[in-house]
Amino acid sequence: MTYFSMGYWIIGLSVAVSVVGALVGFSCIQHSTRSVTSKFRVVWQASAAISIGGVGVWLPVFVSMLGVTVPGSLVRYDVWSVASGAVISVLAVWAALAIMGRTLNVARLIGAAAIMGGGFGLMHFLALDSMHIQGSTTMAPLLFAGAVAIAVAVSAATLWFTQPRRPLSLLIGAAVVFAAGITGMHYTDLLGLEVDLATTSATPPGEDLFGFFVPAFVVGMLSLAVPISAILIAPDRRTSIPVRAPAPSSAF
Repeated sequence: MTYFSMGYWIIGLSVAVSVVGALVGFSCIQHSTRSVTSKFRVVWQASAAISIGGVGVWLPVFVSMLGVTVPGSLVRYDVWSVASGAVISVLAVWAALAIMGRTLNVARLIGAAAIMGGGFGLMHFLALDSMHIQGSTTMAPLLFAGAVAIAVAVSAATLWFTQPRRPLSLLIGAAVVFAAGITGMHYTDLLGLEVDLATTSATPPGEDLFGFFVPAFVVGMLSLAVPISAILIAPDRRTSIPVRAPAPSSAF
């Protein structure tokens, strides 16, 4: 199996996409913890889930899969498994944020990280399981468990770090670390994927990755426009000064 058939730039693009999605998502989490109403808190959490789970995790995985080829075999993907993985990744982040709440609690942090990291692991399992070749594929259980452990650790660090207010410079650094962790999870799992070719087999079922992923990539990146706009126009509650009602005048 070849991981960089399109060149090593593909991993750079994958990391860059993950950083952008994570950074927008982290900012949304910070706004959700400062939201004064439950309605807007849910909106911020949903935006964070799409930005992190969709653009920060699912999208870069398939960006890097553009460079994955199997010499001697065609590669096709089950679109439904790929789409299901995206939904699971987004819902896992949303559920984790709902469990965490607005304040840091160790018990809730552990549970939320397990759900979020487990969701990333399931998403990645579906991503690799969706790959069909002229033959069969198997995943090494030990490396798969290692990839899930990385995902849980990244999730715990993300949930812990984004609870207090952080300056933009630290959020950028955290997004880079997040992207590195997701990349590590992806290639740990990918290294455990073993192929058994049967070149006499018919063309594998499914769709070519370019056929459906390029439109998904465009839509995914455009989806960040909404949370980015909301972040830019949202009031800064740290610097806003409450307006006091004037003191009643004395009667003479």
